[in-house]
Amino acid sequence: MAKKKKRAEAEAVEAQTEAPNAETELELVNGDSHETKQKKNKKKKKKRENEKDRVQPKEIPTVSIAVPGSIIDNAQSLELATRLAGQIARAATIFRIDEGLLPPLDAPHHLRKHEWAPYREGCFLLTFSILVCCVTLKEQAPNFASTLVDVGLSKNVLIDTVLEPGVRVTVAMGTNRNLDADLPRQVVSSSQPREELGMYWGYKVRYASSISSVFNDSPYKGGYDHLIGTSEHGLFSKSSELTVPSFRHLLIAFGGLAGLEESIEEDNNLKGKNAQEIFDSYLNTCPNQGSRTIRTEEAIFISLQYFQEPINRALQTFEHQN
Repeated sequence: MAKKKKRAEAEAVEAQTEAPNAETELELVNGDSHETKQKKNKKKKKKRENEKDRVQPKEIPTVSIAVPGSIIDNAQSLELATRLAGQIARAATIFRIDEGLLPPLDAPHHLRKHEWAPYREGCFLLTFSILVCCVTLKEQAPNFASTLVDVGLSKNVLIDTVLEPGVRVTVAMGTNRNLDADLPRQVVSSSQPREELGMYWGYKVRYASSISSVFNDSPYKGGYDHLIGTSEHGLFSKSSELTVPSFRHLLIAFGGLAGLEESIEEDNNLKGKNAQEIFDSYLNTCPNQGSRTIRTEEAIFISLQYFQEPINRALQTFEHQN
């Protein structure tokens, strides 16, 4: 009897010893162990910290101008029409506009042949393939297709992207000025010169069928957050006293031969509305004018100069807020 009792006690102790192991095995089968969970939590916490510390792309406010195409109809010849368009392009470039009418003249991205810059605009010319050979017999690099583009220098340059004919690209030129080097240059986003170096890189052109489509078809997410209309019937305020609120995307609209009022009247989507209802600000930027009329190309230069100081103050406010 004593031997049986001892054997039963020994079996009971053994069962108690194995029980925790069984629980541990059950925990490992059905889920992670306590140590594994701690490691995972640490990884998640580190991931959240890395995402928090990661630098977000800097948002850059934009300024757009809306110009009626009817002003070209008033030109008496093709030469004068071209000159008129050129004047507007010059104004858009001088005042660093983001959306305008035509490609600008003498803009920072229209570099001269002897100038070197970190970026240049290029156009596709010819495509060919290069076979890259290795010095060892164990491995061989695949064919690498490149494109030869004209970036306005004395020689065309090689880029790292295959393009369709006629495609325009922005090329990062780097610091190596040797145009005979076989190392391809990199194609980058057209916004990179501005985002990386703060360089003004021209503007884009958009066609709008009506004044309402100017607002409704904005290329920017969320549209324009501040609208300014210009007219001799608008309110006058000194440039030094004008406050333009902090904005992401500002639009300044100009009227044609009969002003913005006519553009609004002819727009079916704006029937019954007046300019003061449509625009956040409706301003006269050139009061006491000597001439009975101010041509649109003249008004653009006058107005953009008038708005320059208020816009700069708004941009400073934007930078402080962000």
